[in-house]
Amino acid sequence: MLWRSFFLQSVWNPRGMQNVGFCFTMLPLLHRYGEGKDGRSAFLRRHLEFFNTNPTLASYVLGAAAAQEAAGADALCVTSVKKGLASPLGMAGDALLWGALRPFAGAVAVLLALQGVVWAPLALLVIYNVPHLVLRTRGLRVGAADGPAAAGELTGPGLRAAVRWTRALAAFTVGLILARAVVAGGAVEPWRVLAVGLFFVLAYAAGRARVPATLVALGGAAAGVVLLLTGLNGG
Repeated sequence: MLWRSFFLQSVWNPRGMQNVGFCFTMLPLLHRYGEGKDGRSAFLRRHLEFFNTNPTLASYVLGAAAAQEAAGADALCVTSVKKGLASPLGMAGDALLWGALRPFAGAVAVLLALQGVVWAPLALLVIYNVPHLVLRTRGLRVGAADGPAAAGELTGPGLRAAVRWTRALAAFTVGLILARAVVAGGAVEPWRVLAVGLFFVLAYAAGRARVPATLVALGGAAAGVVLLLTGLNGG
C-alpha cells in the first residue's frame, strides 16, 4: 500500500478528487476482505466515494480504513472513519508540509545556489522529502493501530510548534538571502537596504492578511535574486 499511496492524486478529478487514487491504494485488500462479487462491488463503491485530504498524510486514513476492513466493519463505519480523519489531517498537512516545510526547503536551496553550491537542488529534495517520507510511512502504521484516533498526534500543540518554528526558519533563511543580495558586489548601497526593509514590511502585511507562507517565501527569494543580479551587473 505504501508504494500505491504515491499515486493518490494521479487520477484527481473535480467530482471525487482523490477517490480513484484512494481506491487504487486499497485494491490489495479487495480479494481479502471483499467476499464474492457483491462484496467486491461494495468494497469498490465505498472507496470510490468522495475523498480529499493532504496527499502525504492520507496514509493515516489509508491505514485506518484498512484496519476497519480487516475488522469487518460495515460500510457506514469505514466511511465515517475516512471522513472523520480527512479534514483534520488535510489542515495539518497543508500547514506543516506546504505552508512551512516547502517554503523552508526552497529558501535553503536558493541560498545555497547563490553561494555557488552545485548540489542546491538536491538539498531542497532532501529537506522536504525526508520528513515527507517519514510521515507517509508512519501514517500507515499509526492509522492501522489507532484507527479513528490516528489524527491525534498531528493535531495537537506539537504540530503548531513545528509549524511555527519551521516558518521562523524559512523567514530567517529568506533574510539571509536578502542580506546576501544587499552586499552583492562588496558594497552596501542605500537603495538595497531600503528594498530589504520594504520587503519585510510587505511580508509582515502579507502575514497579517493571511497570504500563504509559500508565496511570501518565494517572493523573498525572488527579491533576493533580483537584488543580487543587479549588484553583479553593476547596479
